Amino acid sequence: MRNSIAGALLALGLVVSSHSFGGSGESGRENGDRGEHRTLKVFDGHGHVVGPLVSYQPLGTVIDVNGVAIFAPIQRSSTSTNTQYSASQFQWSGAFSSFLTTDCSGSPLITPSSASSSELRPAQLVRQGTDVTAYIAGDTRSAQTTFQSYRSNGACVVGTETLEAWIAETSYPLTQHYPEPLTIHY
Repeated sequence: MRNSIAGALLALGLVVSSHSFGGSGESGRENGDRGEHRTLKVFDGHGHVVGPLVSYQPLGTVIDVNGVAIFAPIQRSSTSTNTQYSASQFQWSGAFSSFLTTDCSGSPLITPSSASSSELRPAQLVRQGTDVTAYIAGDTRSAQTTFQSYRSNGACVVGTETLEAWIAETSYPLTQHYPEPLTIHY
């Protein structure tokens, strides 16, 4: 009796699993398919996928730079006077950067941010006109570092402050690989 009940339950389990996975034995989730839950993506100016849209506050995407995952924040595109914003177009966001020099030159310091995650390498985006470069920290610990100047909304300001930061190990020309304007859709 027990063997026939066990056999019936096994047969029922096989029938249910073959119907729920379309008979293929795969759920479709192995290839990233989320069923009815599609994932919004960030697209560059040429219509190529940059990466998934993530909200680390600020909004952004995760990019693979030569095998290193970084978070790249985005913001709505604005006019040159920052008085009007686009409803559908975005740009790379890099408003604040601190430097070891007094003239905002060289690589910026990379500071921890609310977008930091243990899975992502710390990075800092710097905008100079229409060019945006991602500066990426090495695989090291942060250290107390005193900056000599900082760039805020395009202006270089001389000032010193000590903060936890990383020195940039490498840079990546973001707008050369993923030109603006950026868009978000499925």
